Amino acid sequence: VDTALARLRHSPATRATMATFMSRGYDDGEESIYKLIPAPQHAPERPARHFSKYPGEVHPGDLEFGVTKKKQAHASFGLPNGMNANSTQRFLKTREKAPILPEPTIPSNPKTKLKADVPRRDEKPTMGLCSGKNFITSNAVDAIMSKPGKTPQEEFQWTSRPGFGKVPVYLRRNKALVAQEKNMFESYVRMQTEQMSANQAASVLSDSERSTLLHHLKKKWGSLNEAYQKGGLCVDSQPKKVRKEEMERQLAELERDIKMLERGETVLIVDDC
Repeated sequence: VDTALARLRHSPATRATMATFMSRGYDDGEESIYKLIPAPQHAPERPARHFSKYPGEVHPGDLEFGVTKKKQAHASFGLPNGMNANSTQRFLKTREKAPILPEPTIPSNPKTKLKADVPRRDEKPTMGLCSGKNFITSNAVDAIMSKPGKTPQEEFQWTSRPGFGKVPVYLRRNKALVAQEKNMFESYVRMQTEQMSANQAASVLSDSERSTLLHHLKKKWGSLNEAYQKGGLCVDSQPKKVRKEEMERQLAELERDIKMLERGETVLIVDDC
């Protein structure tokens, strides 16, 4: 075993691996066989000697170091004494700052003349020109062939439209449906009335009895309404309030019974067994 470890330790591959680890600074603070082989020492190369580009015989105060010796205007604390006053020859003159326009040239897009030039004084008009056009005939033809201008439009007569004064189709259809439902309801009531009359459990109120009952109900409603109107609007005690609420309840019941009898429908009287 010792011989094998020695061969492994002195083999070129092991030395190269250990040298790589040592060159990378492999050190975790623990014991390792890789630390037994000394790491190769690399001596740093010495840089070249620095030579200044400025000569050594010149005084450092005389060097420019990128700064020009010529001072610009107002580069220090201002102009020297006697130079701050404005010159009497330098003042703003007329049109001194006006822009300088270029010389006029021929326009690239000349304007189209709308009117003819005025004839010159030495030009003579053309004489002897005449036309063979008959202006009377041409004016008459233009008047005949011209279209009329804006004429007042007649107001549309809605009574002249088709179907005016006739019942629409949807109203006739709805009316037929309502009549059909009413017939079905009357047939149902008639059938119920016949069944109840067959069982002798109810009787139909006649027209004379209904009119008599309606007359008495209206008479009672009139007397009760008269008493209600004479009662006054001031309700300052509990008995007055109770009496007024009772009269309002009776009036409401009488109005409901009167409306029910005035419908003209069949009224059935059920006998209590």
